[in-house]
Amino acid sequence: MLLRIIYVSRARSSLPLELKDILASSRKNNPALGVTGAMGFLDGLYLQYLEGEASVVTTLYKRIEQDSRHSAPKILESQPISERAFPGWSMGLLTWNDETKKIFQQFNPSGSLDLYDADTATIDSLVRSLTASANWMAL
Repeated sequence: MLLRIIYVSRARSSLPLELKDILASSRKNNPALGVTGAMGFLDGLYLQYLEGEASVVTTLYKRIEQDSRHSAPKILESQPISERAFPGWSMGLLTWNDETKKIFQQFNPSGSLDLYDADTATIDSLVRSLTASANWMAL
């Protein structure tokens, strides 16, 4: 069974040096695990979309919870899926600009720009919209 976990966590600093390390370890380890997805970094927060076999993705998330590069991880969605949304691994860097703010506010009408306040009912669509935006800079 395939599972999708979308989570948010805080980086230890607003532009952490760990970003490069996280990308390198993800690109090295995730293909062997059969894990795909997308990861964005936005204003000191990681937003990650993991997909793969349920037991593997669950174990990976448990490791992320213990990873010192992440603080206060929070699952926004955990759901079985029938197919992958991101069959190739992608990591992007986002910034708040008019486009990303508008996208976020379409999915989060409260007006907050805090990913921890993201609407869990629409988080999948939000991530897909953000990664399709012109502001998504693949790293």
